[in-house]
Amino acid sequence: STHQTIVVELGCSRIKVGFAGEPKPRRVLSSGDGGALGIDDGMCTSSCTWNHFYSYLSSSSDAVIGGDNNAHSIATSSYDWEKTLYPLFSYILTSILFIQRPSRHRILVLMNDIFPPRHLREALLRVLLDYLNLGSVLLVNGGGFGSVQYLLEGMNLSSNPLITQQPKASLVVDIGTNEARVAVLVPGSLFLVETYQAIPAGYQAFLRKVLALYQEANENWTTNATVEDANVIVQAWMSAPNTDISTAATTISVELPTLMKQSNDPSEASTVSSTIQVSVEPLLEAFHQVYLDYTQSTSLVYAILNSVLASPIDFRKVALQNIILLGGGSVALRSFGKGLKMEVETAIKSACGVSLGDDTLAMEEEKKDDGMEVSSIAQGRFQSLKAAVERSDGQEGGVQVKYPDPFAADVAHWIGASVMGKLRLSNEDWISASSSVVSARGERLRR
Repeated sequence: STHQTIVVELGCSRIKVGFAGEPKPRRVLSSGDGGALGIDDGMCTSSCTWNHFYSYLSSSSDAVIGGDNNAHSIATSSYDWEKTLYPLFSYILTSILFIQRPSRHRILVLMNDIFPPRHLREALLRVLLDYLNLGSVLLVNGGGFGSVQYLLEGMNLSSNPLITQQPKASLVVDIGTNEARVAVLVPGSLFLVETYQAIPAGYQAFLRKVLALYQEANENWTTNATVEDANVIVQAWMSAPNTDISTAATTISVELPTLMKQSNDPSEASTVSSTIQVSVEPLLEAFHQVYLDYTQSTSLVYAILNSVLASPIDFRKVALQNIILLGGGSVALRSFGKGLKMEVETAIKSACGVSLGDDTLAMEEEKKDDGMEVSSIAQGRFQSLKAAVERSDGQEGGVQVKYPDPFAADVAHWIGASVMGKLRLSNEDWISASSSVVSARGERLRR
């Protein structure tokens, strides 16, 4: 094979695999893939499940930036991690990338959704460099902020085609499975650490909030409801002909998976209909609380504005003009309401005290009538950004939320790592088999 650099992204729910220089992964493995959860390569079969790996990443979603910390309380020994990681990467190399004879000339760019603690980091390096004989590994930790800059620097995301110069700062919003992360990126360097924000606003967190609000409303169908039912409701509402929050219907018709199972269960005494009418009010309230409510420190808009305030003052305006939405959650919610980007733009303007259009003002007044009063303290916190958010006619400025089109937002991190692998960045901290990090030999997997 002419491919020498492998790119792997270890996400909280998906693993993306491919070669450097390619525009998309060769394979995307999900934690729900039946075949992926029980890999049998003839060794350590009892430990060859990925549930352990995914459960660990999900439980570590509250990890803060930095090295080892108490958030990784369920970390096991290096040897236990080796029994999970060896079958995983052996399967990736042989069954997905068809690399039968890994050799020292092959290198690997590995992205992690977390900053792995010592046991996991040691196991990763030992498996890749010692057992699978790869030449060197570049660990890109803490999500894709370290890689996505290589993609964004080669793109022109300006709404004005005459502007070809890269902005001096961008604000990247990564909505993942369990959490959302926000940080200001500056070309030619890593993200600004002081601007990093991590909040429980991932797509799964949103679905859990949707389900919780329906349960609080005492809906009859919520007795045995699951997050899968909440996802069906969200997708059904977004696929409806009119999802404008201000004019949409108050109910939608959905076929819930839980009710379908009950209707197909012969033990059920009564006939259960799987299709019901569901109020959309709890759904819209959940979306507002998780993403738009700038009075709550756990909302996405609050995290965005807090990140901007933490950046140097000369970066704030340009960062607000270049808000980039990434991650699977941003793809799943792209058409929510008037569109995720438009909903976020409107909420940012409202938080900073910028005057809104008549339709938007009517919606804000309706929210106040429903008891959702705007906190003057929260709004005052972001008043200093009002001048950066406002845009006069014919002038550059304002809030601009964008997707990294034409690239898919949920693979942008991997594509950035693909560029890194193609460039073979010699100034990065590549770890080889001779490094002291992996000099200590643990027990071999082959027994």
